[in-house]
Amino acid sequence: MDLSSMDGNQNSTKIKIKGVDINYVKIGNGPQKLLIFQGVLGQISDFLLLTQHFDKNKYTIYLWDPPGDGLSRPPVRDFSPGFLNRDADYAIALMEALGVDKYSMLGWCNGGSTAIIAASKVADRVDKLVVSSCSAYVTGNVLEVLESSRDVRRWPDSRRIPRFKMYGEKYISEKWSELLNAFQAILHDDGGNVCIGALAQIKAPTLILHGTWDEILPIDHADFLHKNIKNSILEIFPNGEHDIHISFPVKFSSLVDNFLTII
Repeated sequence: MDLSSMDGNQNSTKIKIKGVDINYVKIGNGPQKLLIFQGVLGQISDFLLLTQHFDKNKYTIYLWDPPGDGLSRPPVRDFSPGFLNRDADYAIALMEALGVDKYSMLGWCNGGSTAIIAASKVADRVDKLVVSSCSAYVTGNVLEVLESSRDVRRWPDSRRIPRFKMYGEKYISEKWSELLNAFQAILHDDGGNVCIGALAQIKAPTLILHGTWDEILPIDHADFLHKNIKNSILEIFPNGEHDIHISFPVKFSSLVDNFLTII
């Protein structure tokens, strides 16, 4: 299936959360609840293909757009200090509004950092946590790699075309630059600390997934998470890059399913 052809609003619904119309999609009707956090400036369609590998009678999956992302606009995306914490608060409030008391979380890239923060804030509500291609800190080397992507017109077609279709070139160009600037500020003002303090507050069993060839985050970032999150498991994807949920959907979903199923 061509992800770029999926508009991300199939069966989507909007619900008012803290004054913002938050867009979300509910898939399945199973007893296990799973909230998925996409990457910043992503869209729900990024994970729709992956959800096809989960049993809809076993899981109820919630995909959502944080404020300023996807179809949760207006408002425009706000990358002022604390933006990941605000995203975490919206995610928690969304599940409260939907009446879901206990659930697991799966987050990719910056969405993984948001999931970590959320899991630390409502530790008793989170059954299990899965993070992929994720980090609790940024370094100068990571930001140097990201700086090479500042010109969004040079992104690969598979990334650029669906983003331009969803957001328009101007929005993506401006907001991506703002995001890079926000991480530069985190490096210089906070020593690169994205969510290190949240790691010790996580009570849920945690699965960490990472590719050995991740072009943005070296494997050291996954090792750090593993060492600092109690009761965590690290699974490495040999030859996996940053988007292992797309490149290895069967293996990825199988590992997640097995982890969430184990009592």
